[in-house]
Amino acid sequence: MKKKFISLGLALAMLLGVAGCNITTPATVGSIGGVEIPAGIYLLAQYNAYSTAASNADLATGETSQDVSAVLKASVTGTIGGEEVITDGADFISRLTLRAIEYYAAVETKFDELGATLEDAATSEAAENADSMWESNGDLYEANGISKDTLETYLLNSQKAQACLEYMYGENGQQPVTEAEYEEFLENDCRFVDALFLPLMDTSTYAFASSEQAASIDSLADECLADLQSGAPADANSTSAYMVMYQAALEYVPEAMEILGSTDFDKSQSMYYFGSQLYTPSTLASYDDGNGGNTITDALDAAGYGQWVKVNLGTSIALMRKVDPLQQGTVSNYQTQYDLLSELKSDDFTNELYAEGAAMEHNLSDSAMNTYKASNIKRKV
Repeated sequence: MKKKFISLGLALAMLLGVAGCNITTPATVGSIGGVEIPAGIYLLAQYNAYSTAASNADLATGETSQDVSAVLKASVTGTIGGEEVITDGADFISRLTLRAIEYYAAVETKFDELGATLEDAATSEAAENADSMWESNGDLYEANGISKDTLETYLLNSQKAQACLEYMYGENGQQPVTEAEYEEFLENDCRFVDALFLPLMDTSTYAFASSEQAASIDSLADECLADLQSGAPADANSTSAYMVMYQAALEYVPEAMEILGSTDFDKSQSMYYFGSQLYTPSTLASYDDGNGGNTITDALDAAGYGQWVKVNLGTSIALMRKVDPLQQGTVSNYQTQYDLLSELKSDDFTNELYAEGAAMEHNLSDSAMNTYKASNIKRKV
């Protein structure tokens, strides 16, 4: 499972595409808390802010997110630090950029304060990812004053944030998460789920089910649900429970594919349509229904432990049941398979770093930042 901090750094760097200007000096835009902010880091943060602003800008007919001047003038509605903001694009970008470099400075400071170090694997990963991105877009980065070293520096900052999390809350950290905290997290914030999926999309053609086909598969799901409810023992780890799901998949998945019109589905592939797994908060977040609820957790929690429910996930109809995670494995088991520490602590820790960065003494150069102002952003070379 990708670590949140690393994913954040990769997302920011990959969003860059092309940014900034051809001017190579000044080398920094000043400092925050004694941490020098390289110009390249500032440009990365600024372009990410621009991308966010562009996606939330109220643009006039004929204007697009590629039109930098239009985005800077447009009204933008978005979230900064958990607060909804309505302002013009230039101000929105400026505020998001500042927040990003404050976070960068806070990570560098915390890393040094903790006496943390990076493992060889972490530094190698940052270098390899920087190489890959440079190979894909090096000409564009270079044309906009962004070096491969800048990409690597930013990715290393993300690795440092993860290291700080371990140094603070890991097993040997200053405030290690206890076994009881992990158990509470697993039972209250995660869901261990048995699931069987009947496809609503032909995976060979990527064609979605018509309304008639979807109705037929929905009826098929009701039959499958009844078989699972009557046949699968409560113990998800038992051989008999596995066999009931396996047999149901062998019977119902090919039928669903036949309804979809698939002519080349191999029945043996049905085994890939069922299984058991822990759904962590980051995974469950993708099933937000947009109305304050969650497609998966609402259905599972309403049914209770051991009760099968039918859930339409858009690309499939899932037959699911919630199982007590601590009856299926130990905290140690889950830590081996999932990054529970990041799931449990990274959001709060990230917010702490943002707050610490904002509270640091700012010695930023207006003239340097004006040199790298957002209006210089280029979309192509």
